Amino acid sequence: MNKKAGGVILVLILAVLSVIFGQDFLQEFGLDEGAPVLDPVVDVGAPADWYELYFTNPSCPPEAERAGGIDEDIASDMLTAEVRVDIAAYDLDSEPMVQALIELEGRGVPVRVVTDTDNAALSSINRLRRNGISVVEDKRSGLMHNKFVVIDGRIVWLGSMNFTTNGVYCNNNNIVRISSPRLAANYTAEMDEMYLDRLFGPDSPQNTPNESLSIGGVAVENYFGPEKEIGPIISRRVAGAESEILFMAFSFTAEQIGEALLGRADAGVIVRGVFERVGSDTPFSYYGPLAQARLANVAVRTDGNPQVMHHKVFIIDRSTVIFGSFNFSDNANRSNDENVLIVHDPTFASYFVEEFETVWAEANAGQ
Repeated sequence: MNKKAGGVILVLILAVLSVIFGQDFLQEFGLDEGAPVLDPVVDVGAPADWYELYFTNPSCPPEAERAGGIDEDIASDMLTAEVRVDIAAYDLDSEPMVQALIELEGRGVPVRVVTDTDNAALSSINRLRRNGISVVEDKRSGLMHNKFVVIDGRIVWLGSMNFTTNGVYCNNNNIVRISSPRLAANYTAEMDEMYLDRLFGPDSPQNTPNESLSIGGVAVENYFGPEKEIGPIISRRVAGAESEILFMAFSFTAEQIGEALLGRADAGVIVRGVFERVGSDTPFSYYGPLAQARLANVAVRTDGNPQVMHHKVFIIDRSTVIFGSFNFSDNANRSNDENVLIVHDPTFASYFVEEFETVWAEANAGQ
């Protein structure tokens, strides 16, 4: 399920120059997303040409039969790079993506990789290093939990999907390809903090250049934690729901978000949610309080995937989607390097609603 993005040569040239010289030539020439005219990333072609949206089909085939997955699309996209590819990956063992990074390095396209210390000894990471690619790890107890790719300072892949064979073929995940130099500038700034400055977790500066922006005429918000606490931002969006809240949660223990959700449920807002089964029965999970709410407008289920339901998504009033790497937990809010995107658009939201209904139906069938 996706929509294709287009481009124009002039803006591509300016985007490339912006990456090389560290200056926003798109904005200087009036071609950033906020400009009303001549912006090929916005308002050219169909309204949603700036994004492609993907959801995994977690059939979890045997390793030898795992082909044709989303990681192959990402790898192909990376191989179009001419300036640089940045990848921040909590976990990385996708063979197509690893091979693409090695090929890029071999032909002289700079590659920057950041990963979590817990996964820095993987054979895939060692392969990158043996092929001349510098891999930076966070070297701390908190997680470098991001999962994003930036291509030539103009394209960003982001979502819940780890760049692993299980993430692609076995787990429920989302990932979005967005064509936007201004959004890419946010992720490049985050990458610079980690790769160049070796700043992780609460030590990271709050320097996101474009937290609020418009892409294709759509209002978008972009936040990075824990330098900025993401939990309160999500809880405010939840507390503002007027008619319906849908969510899919790998982990949901954050009190501020949970209490905001229960407050809207008490006010009569429809609430439906799917929890990853593992961990949902712990005393810290909000599965229990929601399941025991005894309200006709509230229904929650544990997922039906025998592997992992890995989404971290809120859909508010079928018009706003909150998604990214951020699990709804205190660790994600205060310790882990995370990112979240909030998109205010009913069409964009409709695809997440469809995925929610698929996961909801599978959970229902499995209970």
